[in-house]
Amino acid sequence: MGEAIGGIQQGTRRNVENVEQAAGEVEQASALADEAGQALTSIVTLVDSASDQVRAIATAAEEQSATSEEINRTIEEVNALAAAASRAMDEASTAVNELTRQAQELASLTRELESEGQATTRKALA
Repeated sequence: MGEAIGGIQQGTRRNVENVEQAAGEVEQASALADEAGQALTSIVTLVDSASDQVRAIATAAEEQSATSEEINRTIEEVNALAAAASRAMDEASTAVNELTRQAQELASLTRELESEGQATTRKALA
């Protein structure tokens, strides 16, 4: 009976040691689970931050695209104005050339009239 009690005590000690070992491993596993949870929280925070940055980049790209379109429209308007100004300058040049021709013709007519007037005055005086 002493042997049986000794065997029971020894088995009980082993069971207590096993339970203590299991409890220690459970604590380790719990600590590792806490670390994993913190790592996952950090990952989620980083993913949220990356998502915010992607959204900011997308918004900036949209704004840049809109600005580029506005610049293109403005360039088209400037080109249209430059073409209109060029046409107006061509028309003005044509008008100036016509005025020059008419002024030369008027000067020629004026000289003819002066010559005829002088000739008439000479005849009248003679």
